[in-house]
Amino acid sequence: MATSRITFTDHKETFQVALNSLFNGKPDETETDLARLLHPAFRLSAENEDMDFAAFVKHMRWLRENLPAKAVSLTITQFLVDGNQRADRHSSTTVRPDGKVHGAETFLFAEVADDGRLLWVREHVMRLGIQGPDGKFVKEDKAPSKETETK
Repeated sequence: MATSRITFTDHKETFQVALNSLFNGKPDETETDLARLLHPAFRLSAENEDMDFAAFVKHMRWLRENLPAKAVSLTITQFLVDGNQRADRHSSTTVRPDGKVHGAETFLFAEVADDGRLLWVREHVMRLGIQGPDGKFVKEDKAPSKETETK
């Protein structure tokens, strides 16, 4: 009889918590935190990026060091499971050090390794721009400057 294993990748809610946790935590604990979720052979591919586990840890540590605590927040709006394949669509906001809130929508595709950790992730990120006072996002080149906001 086959035994089933349940991991953080099996449910929308736990997958969302895990993705959010990548961005939050102490910088010096980044590698330990990510090793719980990502296989040692992990690879991330996104637009012009291709990172192995070590490069991804370095990138996430830099984000943890340079963004305010809880600066990145993402919400999964669609989640699909097919065997060891995962797909999601999520929206996210990032509060930059200057206080501006940037938005994005991401399509994520992943494979789960036999040990339950993510083996690879491929993402397509659509940057929505800067959040205005009305909550809507506008592209940066169309965002009002401080000068036009005061006129």
